[in-house]
Amino acid sequence: MHGILNKKVLLGYVLIFSLSMNVWAADSDNGILWQVSKSGQLPSFVLGTIHSDDPAVTALPAKVTSALQQSTSFSAELDLDMSKMLQAQMQMMLPENKTLQSVIGAQRYNQCLSLMSRYGVPEALLSKMKPWAVAAQLSMPKPQTGVFLDLQLFQMAQVQGKKTYGLETIAEQMSVFDGMTESQQLIMLDQAIKDHAHMPAKINKLIKLYVKRDLNGMKKFSDIEMEKIDSSLSNLMEDKLINERNHRMVKRMQPQLAAGKAFIAVGALHLPGEQGILKLLQKQGYQLKVIY
Repeated sequence: MHGILNKKVLLGYVLIFSLSMNVWAADSDNGILWQVSKSGQLPSFVLGTIHSDDPAVTALPAKVTSALQQSTSFSAELDLDMSKMLQAQMQMMLPENKTLQSVIGAQRYNQCLSLMSRYGVPEALLSKMKPWAVAAQLSMPKPQTGVFLDLQLFQMAQVQGKKTYGLETIAEQMSVFDGMTESQQLIMLDQAIKDHAHMPAKINKLIKLYVKRDLNGMKKFSDIEMEKIDSSLSNLMEDKLINERNHRMVKRMQPQLAAGKAFIAVGALHLPGEQGILKLLQKQGYQLKVIY
C-alpha cells in the first residue's frame, strides 16, 4: 500500500454516510435530542447527529451538553478511538493486483485525480483505493478542523471520565460497501463525481435545517436526493445501511440503557421510520420524549 490516510481524511471515510443520507425526519415530532425511559431504569438520551465539523453544528446547545454531562456512559455509532480506525484503512484499498484506473477506466480516473487532489490525496494512494472509498470522500466536504460532531462528543465524554462504547465496528460499516458489486460502486462513484460541484450548497442547506431542528424539511430534501440515485443502489442503501444497522445498534445499546443514564449519539437518519431506532425502542417498552 502506498502511503497512509491522515487522521482527518480517515475520520471522514469512516463517518462514511454523506450528509444528504444522514438526516431523515422523525415521524411526527421535530427534535434531535430524545429522552428514553422505561420502568425500573434511569432515563437515558438519544441524540441524532449530523456528521459535520461545521461550527454551526459543533456549537452545542445547552440542553445537549447538559444531557451529556449528567450521563455516565457515551455510545457512538463507532468506537472512535483513532488507533482502531487506522487499522481499518486496508479495507479501503484494492488488492495488490488491481489499480483504480484498471477498475474505473482512464476517463473516470482522471476526473477522480483532479477532484481528490483538492482533499490532499496523492495519486500513489488514490491509485490503490476502492471506487466506493473515492465516492465516499467526494460526497463529503473538505474537513475544516477534522473534529466532526460525533468525535467532538466522544472527546468530551472522555474528558468527563465516562465509559465510552461503539455500537458497531468500522469493519461492519465498511462491509456494506465491500458487499457492493463493481457496477454498483461505479454508479455510486459516477453520482459523486456528478454531484461534487453542487455538494457545498447541498450541505449548507442541510446544516441550516439541522440547526433549526427541521427534521421534516431534511426528510423532504433527502427524499429528493435519493430519487436521483439508481433504484437498485438506493434500495441496497436503505436495507443495508439503515434498516439492518438500526436493529444491530438497538440490540447493542441495551446494556447501556439498562444501566441507565446513557448518552447515545447516532446519525439522525437512524432515528425515524417503522424500522428506525425510535420505533424499535418503543416496541421494547421504552417511552420517548423530545428534549431538544
